[in-house]
Amino acid sequence: MMQFKPFIIINHLVITKGKNHVYNEPFKSGVNIIRGKNSSGKSTIADFIFYALGGDLNRWKKEAISCDFTYIEVNLSGNLFTLRREIRESSKAGMDIFNGSMQDALLSNISNWLRYPYSATGNKESFYQAILKELGIPYAKSDNANSITLHQLLRLMYVDQMTSLDRLFKFDRFDNASKRKAIGELLIGLSDLNLYEYRLRVQKLESVLDNKIKEIQTLHKFFGSEIKTSEEIDKEINRNIKEINDLELSLESENNVVLDEEESSLVSGLRQETRDLQNKNRGLREQYVSINFELSDSEGFIRSLHARLEAIGDSSRAIDALSNIGYQYCPSCFEPTKLYDLNHCGLCGVEHHTNSIALDPTFKIRKEIEFQIAESNINSVNRQKEISIISSELEATTTLLTNKKWLLNTIEKPTKQIDQKTRELFLEIGRLNSEIQQLSFSKARFANLYDLYKERDATQNELNGLTDKVNRLEGQLEREMASKKKSISSLTKAIIQADTNHEEAFINAESIEFDFGEDKVSIDDRVLFSASSMVYLKNAFRLALLQASCLDKSYLYPRFLLMDNVEDKGMEADRSHIFQHEIVRVSNEIKVPHQIIFTTSMIAPDLNDSIYCVGGFYHEGCKTLKL
Repeated sequence: MMQFKPFIIINHLVITKGKNHVYNEPFKSGVNIIRGKNSSGKSTIADFIFYALGGDLNRWKKEAISCDFTYIEVNLSGNLFTLRREIRESSKAGMDIFNGSMQDALLSNISNWLRYPYSATGNKESFYQAILKELGIPYAKSDNANSITLHQLLRLMYVDQMTSLDRLFKFDRFDNASKRKAIGELLIGLSDLNLYEYRLRVQKLESVLDNKIKEIQTLHKFFGSEIKTSEEIDKEINRNIKEINDLELSLESENNVVLDEEESSLVSGLRQETRDLQNKNRGLREQYVSINFELSDSEGFIRSLHARLEAIGDSSRAIDALSNIGYQYCPSCFEPTKLYDLNHCGLCGVEHHTNSIALDPTFKIRKEIEFQIAESNINSVNRQKEISIISSELEATTTLLTNKKWLLNTIEKPTKQIDQKTRELFLEIGRLNSEIQQLSFSKARFANLYDLYKERDATQNELNGLTDKVNRLEGQLEREMASKKKSISSLTKAIIQADTNHEEAFINAESIEFDFGEDKVSIDDRVLFSASSMVYLKNAFRLALLQASCLDKSYLYPRFLLMDNVEDKGMEADRSHIFQHEIVRVSNEIKVPHQIIFTTSMIAPDLNDSIYCVGGFYHEGCKTLKL
């Protein structure tokens, strides 16, 4: 079967309590129906699936929170993994990932699992970053409140019962229009999150610029007319230095006298200070060279790790390509070979083990190298900080050494008995030095203001550049979005028009519009219908989105849909049956790997006990969780 990546297919779900498996059911590609009476635990299983894949749950049912772990075997874009999460009320649990089947995972030693935190740390990626990397979906390298996480993406793949009917996304406490818009653009293949990052940066820069301007205005009021620019102060200091140099030249012609005892002691002290500063300066330079060498060596090591990672990726792709080769002739004797299906070796005909086909032998090696890269990057950053500190200290030491040498040279110069003219020259030099000190002090006083000027100008320049970039990218995106919207709207229209004799607006629909940012879908500019019609429309749009992703490989939507409200809000049985048949129709028409899981208390008679059903028919005496 042809594959459009990324895709998520759940193979198996296990819920544990103590040593018992309170839920243990296999799933398959295509349609999966969890059926049973109301209050039999169907929604609990839907929530567990959402949570096991990386979603956040803040409200647990009593029966659910009494359980301990979720284990879910998933096919992530062709590679098999088992994911384990501890069930916690906080919903901030990390995740353990095993590269292999559920059966092997449950029997495996803990050392064969990789532990990932809920949030990324300096040298450890979060579980959602690891999963998105395996799926091939872009993600933000930073991990903060504005990050697009796996939970955020799953909000567009899970239709739950608790979210308002007029909303496309599952409810989230930290939701906002920018985030929803970015999720929609990402999943339909129009953005790689760069535009979202730029938009966030523009918002932050606008706030920073506003604060800088207010700070500058405050300092202007405080200093008043005293303010001089850094350039003006430097100009005055340089002028004074030139005058001092000229005055010192006037003293060069003077003859010398013998240094007295006090001056000799001062000279001796200055010489010792000069030697100490020279030694310190030499040590700092040697330290600078040593750390620079370490930094260069570390950068070379990081480049080699990246090259190894790329080589492993090439090897993995080569294995995938070669594993699908069908041999028409034996490469040894050149005799014609038999033709085998994809479940058997194309040469010898040996049957593949179901789980071995999807295993990625490079997974653990890749993660170890990625960890080494993260550690090395942290070391490089620390080395850069050390170099910066040493450079500042070296500069200060060099300046002090220069001053000490100048002072020593001045004292050791032969001088004459001080006459009136010489005294006047020394007084003028002293006055000019004092003025330089005052100018330097003023410069220090205004330093914060000068920094604010620079920061304001740099912020304004960055803001202007980013604003232009955002406008340009949004212009390109709008043209591509129109084509994608047309496709999704057309597919949605076909699904709602199968719902005959229930909603006139569905049958006569001409235009179906949707907006990820505004979190809504409308028919001919109308967004409000009867409760059951809004349920049907919401689910129809989600089903159409999945269908569109299976017709267009540019989508990054993972070809997975979980629905827990196909007959919510008083929907009649025959209307629910119509939608259930639409789900089966759409799935049967799709030619690439995908998965649709839905719950129902009104199973269509011809679908009951069919190949699509998962588990039995649940009721009061036989609930989903065997507690």
